[in-house]
Amino acid sequence: MLEGVGSQGVRRLAGWVVLVAACVAPVQDTDERSADRQALFRAWSVGPEEYRAAAARMDWDQEMAQLWAEDMVVVMVASYRAEGVAAIGEQGGRFERARRELKAMGALAVEPLVEMVLVGNDVGAKLATDLLIEGGERSAAPLLAGALDGAPQRSRLRAVTALAGLAYAGEGEAGVVDRLIAVLSGDPAWICRVQAARSLVSRADAAGEVVRVCGALSRGLVDPEPSVQIACCRALAELGDEQVVPALINHLERLVYSGAGLDRLRAVQAALGELTRSSSSDLTPAEWREVWVGRRESRGG
Repeated sequence: MLEGVGSQGVRRLAGWVVLVAACVAPVQDTDERSADRQALFRAWSVGPEEYRAAAARMDWDQEMAQLWAEDMVVVMVASYRAEGVAAIGEQGGRFERARRELKAMGALAVEPLVEMVLVGNDVGAKLATDLLIEGGERSAAPLLAGALDGAPQRSRLRAVTALAGLAYAGEGEAGVVDRLIAVLSGDPAWICRVQAARSLVSRADAAGEVVRVCGALSRGLVDPEPSVQIACCRALAELGDEQVVPALINHLERLVYSGAGLDRLRAVQAALGELTRSSSSDLTPAEWREVWVGRRESRGG
């Protein structure tokens, strides 16, 4: 399992870089892979039938399968850059074949794909993220969330963004939400905090964590970065839990007294209007409190 993207991830990526030439050209004498992996790759390069025959002869174990998954990740990225995607009506090339192979490998492909999200280039990270989302493996989100500590800003942003689309993690989902809340409350990069607010919205309902996520987003309303405040307003409106209305009214009051810009005022007014289903807009904090009291009284509480 990944323990972060520090030296371990960088070393592994460095090893992948050595293989890129072999992924887009015939295997060279400098290929450091085992003889079995070289033979398997040569067969894969010839065609599907040759690969199936070679794979059937191979003495597969867990380590070999994971190493092969790593090879396929490199093939996918290198082939995309060298050959591109097959056009409509064309037979799929190496990119499509590698992608299908990784998808068929299921959970075995998750770790190398997560590493590519964290330490690959922008193209590789996007391809890996798309395949993780499409694959729908429950292990992907916890693995990616667990690698956030100590990662550089670019990697953290990629990971937090990807978490918005990765499959529900089952028993591991609470930990994913924990990590996103930690990013929202304490990441040094405001852009990561903004994305954490968005990703929390995507996961809160399936995780059964709407109340806890709303609490974290309400605390995010006092973030020193205006963009984070706006993201939290929009996220609270999207989650639709009207119990956060008092927190939003308090936020509006702070903004009015501090002379905040229109973008933040519009964001909180829009959230209040949506959550209270009010046709009014641009009310004062006192007027919103009257609206809120009226709604509670109309429901008998």
